[in-house]
Amino acid sequence: MEWSTIIMIAAVFAFFVLAIIWQRSKGKRGEKQVAALLALLPKKNYKVINDLLIQSGGHSTQIDHVVLSIYGIFVIETKYYQGWIYGGENSEYWTQNIYGNKYQLRNPLWQNQGHVKTIARMIGDERNVPIYNIVAFSRRATIKVDRSLPVMYWWNVVPYIKRHKEVHLTDDQANEIYNTLLSANVTDRAARKQHVTSVKHNQARRNTAVANGKCPRCGGNLVLRNGRYGRFYGCSNYPNCKYILK
Repeated sequence: MEWSTIIMIAAVFAFFVLAIIWQRSKGKRGEKQVAALLALLPKKNYKVINDLLIQSGGHSTQIDHVVLSIYGIFVIETKYYQGWIYGGENSEYWTQNIYGNKYQLRNPLWQNQGHVKTIARMIGDERNVPIYNIVAFSRRATIKVDRSLPVMYWWNVVPYIKRHKEVHLTDDQANEIYNTLLSANVTDRAARKQHVTSVKHNQARRNTAVANGKCPRCGGNLVLRNGRYGRFYGCSNYPNCKYILK
């Protein structure tokens, strides 16, 4: 193999490695900016945990931000996308449109709902504490989803949290939950690296299920249906499972 070919292959490989690193660094920068905004919440009434990694039942869950208060628990998924963002509450994937080029992203509300369920299991469902699912995009994106959904821009997160004023916990109970989550946080670097690998494996599993005509949420069959906006594939277990593949 000629040196020019070797150099070209090495250059292409380096480009892709740098692209992956750049994408990850953008996400981390976004999380840091949201963390800075959350730090503006009154510390007397709100406690914040950033980059929480929980291991439970052989699975791991990484949560960008959790805010604990007597008014409830707020679970925030941060997104650093640009372009127009389209999607429905029950769609497996949303669409990112950048200058006419369309890309898929997994429904962030579903992604964060998994985080909400993890926290509910940890604190005990019998508490009946409201846990709010929040997805926050940077101002680089133009959000084109239903306004009733808890999908907003970064700067709207703190005002959204402050609007919730109904008391559900005592200060001691809120502190107890905060300490429970904080003590469960995994800081070991090897464990965090393994979590990234598991996320990729789960994505592959979902893709395989869909390719075989199965619902990735419950395992039901995907059935072609007619809707208001055209034909789509939905789960045969509807209404118990509202999965939609567009």
